[in-house]
Amino acid sequence: MKLSEVARIVDGSLQGPDAEVAHFRSDSRECKKGELFFALKGENFDGHEFVSDVYKSGAFAVVDHEIHGSSHIVVKDVRTSLLELSRWKIKNAFKIAITGSTGKTTTKEILASLLKRHGKVCKTIGNMNTHVGVSLSILNGIDDPDFCVIEIGARFPGDIAEIAMIFEPDLSIITSIGSSHSAFMDVAKEKSSISKWTKGVVIYDGNEKLKQLIGCKGKIFTRYIDEVKYSGLETHVAIVNYELALSGIWGNGQIRDMEMALSAMNEMNLSWSMNDLKDLSLPNGRMNFEIVNNYTIVNDTYNASPESLYNTAEVASKMGQVVWVLAPMEEIRVDTLKRRLMEIFDEFHPKAVFTTKNGFYPFGHPYTLERFLNTINPGDIIIVKGSRVYKMEKILGEIRRALGA
Repeated sequence: MKLSEVARIVDGSLQGPDAEVAHFRSDSRECKKGELFFALKGENFDGHEFVSDVYKSGAFAVVDHEIHGSSHIVVKDVRTSLLELSRWKIKNAFKIAITGSTGKTTTKEILASLLKRHGKVCKTIGNMNTHVGVSLSILNGIDDPDFCVIEIGARFPGDIAEIAMIFEPDLSIITSIGSSHSAFMDVAKEKSSISKWTKGVVIYDGNEKLKQLIGCKGKIFTRYIDEVKYSGLETHVAIVNYELALSGIWGNGQIRDMEMALSAMNEMNLSWSMNDLKDLSLPNGRMNFEIVNNYTIVNDTYNASPESLYNTAEVASKMGQVVWVLAPMEEIRVDTLKRRLMEIFDEFHPKAVFTTKNGFYPFGHPYTLERFLNTINPGDIIIVKGSRVYKMEKILGEIRRALGA
């Protein structure tokens, strides 16, 4: 895509020579030669202040006023232009939007994998599920996609409706309604807002509050899996009278995510086979089981909520003695949280619990590597889990090294 084409699509004015755009960015520090930087504004920053640095790297810019320097596109509003450009790129694609408290990324990855048999697939990358992340994923993704799978998250009330309004999905999925972000929004109301802008059905899990909010667009996902067993680091499931071995350990939450994706495939009248499911794997940081010198480590560091803790603890408890290493859970309403955490603790009775911050959990001991190593024994299952802000992957690495990984 050339600068002149970008300017035409967003109704902007190109100042300076035309050029081919190699990549799209919103972070000036990442810009390289030939890339296009969107000078976005926020409460505490203004991308226009970094345009000179962008030019030094050989990149171009989208700005809201004419400036001196390399080629740039002047628009009325940079943020709107970013959204408009990404919407234009997928105008001919069948769009599937996915939101929910947990399971968004896993459902997205499974569905995108299944869709590849039927055409070119564009998907949002990693956890880039804000309006900026969604737009950049699309712009830097495959050209002329047949399908676009969009993960939508919410940092503030109204975020989901805004993104859904822009991209107008043909079909949507609400994976679950849980505690995440409950400290500052009505979670069910926020997630269900996707239905207003969805052209077709909204697949969901049968939650009664969602049922009332979605109305006639709602369609409960189909159950495909009858039985789940574990062998080594494989999950064996009975699906459509066929036993399938899945790589990794899949909990009930991840199984539900797969069923959500399969339900979407059927809603689109697209075929899938057992061979399509054999190569599926769980995204990094979501219940990734690993054996290290007679210990089993569970990397569940991507995020944390009571629902996801329950999912992981339930599976691990079936496999042996379990040790939890936990960081606090963020952005969750606290009025009933500690009671729910105690219920999970009492149900699964872990051998020991270590926490990285005193006072958040109504159980456990402050984590130190020495105390942890003095507690565990060969054969133990070690769950490392916490909100991303606490960077639990560092503790995970420390434990792996100490156990000889």
